[in-house]
Amino acid sequence: MTARAAATPEQQMTLEEFLAWDGGGHVGRLELVEGAVHAMAPASATHAMIQGNIVTAFNNHLRAGKSPCRAGTEAPIVPPMDKRMNARAPDVSVTCSPPADNGTFVDPVLIVEVMSPSNENDTWSSIHALAGLQSLKEILVVQSTRVEVHVYRRGADGAWLNDPVETAATTSSSVSLQSIGLALPVDEIYHGTQFDSGEI
Repeated sequence: MTARAAATPEQQMTLEEFLAWDGGGHVGRLELVEGAVHAMAPASATHAMIQGNIVTAFNNHLRAGKSPCRAGTEAPIVPPMDKRMNARAPDVSVTCSPPADNGTFVDPVLIVEVMSPSNENDTWSSIHALAGLQSLKEILVVQSTRVEVHVYRRGADGAWLNDPVETAATTSSSVSLQSIGLALPVDEIYHGTQFDSGEI
């Protein structure tokens, strides 16, 4: 997710109004935060490649296993608090629920955020907003300026652990995503970027 800027319209919107809105000609991702529309600055090429690699890896894995789950990019997700005024759009998310009539991803089990220096505060704010969803089992955080991947997971009591349960900082390693049963090679995440080891 890239840095936020205010987007039209300036007036407050409800979730229903936001989901029905045509975007006013804005190209790129939009979120609704406490009733205000926020636009994302264009992602870097590295950010875009990482995002594309991850959603491709997820969907290939899910389809191969004939899973009912599916992955999407920047799909709107309604956080558990103040549902009428908020919709967040993680870089990648996975849901196993049927498609919703309003176009949102319902009950995501996994979300992914790709970090850039300009967006970390806003992105962590979005992660914290969605962490209260009972369906959410894991969060994958990927850095776009270096090889660094973190997996956050709930503990046995259902509470989020403070520290990542897995961290990878080399392209020769992998991370385990229990929510979808996937061991994801880090090299696959960074394939086609300046961090690509060429081993895929």
